[in-house]
Parts: sequence; structure tokens; C-alpha cells
Amino acid sequence: MKKALVILLALFLTGCAGFGQVERVDDLSLTQIKAMNEIEIIQNPGSLNYVSKGKIKGISCKGSAFSGDTSEQAAMTQLKIKAVQLGANAVLYPTCSQDASVDWGNNCWESWVCIGEAALLE
Repeated sequence: MKKALVILLALFLTGCAGFGQVERVDDLSLTQIKAMNEIEIIQNPGSLNYVSKGKIKGISCKGSAFSGDTSEQAAMTQLKIKAVQLGANAVLYPTCSQDASVDWGNNCWESWVCIGEAALLE
């Protein structure tokens, strides 16, 4: 019984965060880092010609009560990384929202989530 209680307490304190969704900048090549810094953020593409690479999601997650703060900028960085990984050079229609309460869907105590469309501008 004590063993189970200790395990549950450890899980509670660490938050059991699902960090599999978060991409590390350290894991990118120099070419990918350069491409990430050149990603265009476009709210309304209007008549621009582009090829959609699909919907993407970036998240900044506070995995436990003791983790650092979350930020919209960190979630946007995640969005840019996902776009680069799909071969895109732009993110269209980016929208971000903060969930300051426990975000059960992303297994976070608090989170910023950004979504958009990865696109290759022609």
C-alpha cells in the first residue's frame, strides 16, 4: 500500500506530462534552424499561391506544478518547427489560445496551444 501511495505521489508531483508533442530545437539541423527562423507567419494569405502541407499544432506545456511558465512565443516556435519538418516555408492562419487551468487533453497543468496551416509558398 505504501509503495502504491509513493508511486501515485511521484506521478502527481511530476505531472505525467505528455512531452512527446514537443519538438526540441536542439534536435534540428543547422539548415532546419535557419529555415525555422525564415518561416513566414501569414494571417490572411489572400491571393497568394501556396501548397498546403497540412494542419499543425504547437504547444507550450507546463508539465507539473514545479515546471517553468508557458508562453505563446514557445508555442509559436513549436508551430514553426512542425512547419519546417513538413517542408513548409510559411504558417497560415495561426491562432493561439491559453488554458490556464489543467489541460487534460494535453496532460498539462497549464498550456498555450497554437494551430495553423503549414504551407509552401510558390
